[in-house]
Amino acid sequence: MKKILCIEDDPDIGDVIELALGDLYDLRIITTTKEVMETMKVFVPDLILLDNYIGTVEAADVMKEIRTVEHLRTIPFILCSGHADISSIAADISATAYLEKPFDLAELYASIDRILI
Repeated sequence: MKKILCIEDDPDIGDVIELALGDLYDLRIITTTKEVMETMKVFVPDLILLDNYIGTVEAADVMKEIRTVEHLRTIPFILCSGHADISSIAADISATAYLEKPFDLAELYASIDRILI
């Protein structure tokens, strides 16, 4: 079973992700950036779903920290945001894909399928 790490601080979105993906993937949802590196010591995902802002921390900073670890550098990630310029932000931080919030589940599934299949 493929592994997905979701880094999302909105509990409602986290619940939707859990319902949508929990039976299809080995899914972990974390809500703070403090948990990222600790989680990834024991759970190396095949894909990361990443909110553009986790509290006051930007996705770029989260990915910069993840990319400092050799075996984590190539993990693809989907940037999720309601920011008006999400496509530029995603390009700037080399996101594999992006989803504009609010997104529907068909978009989520399609984005994941394009990366993991």
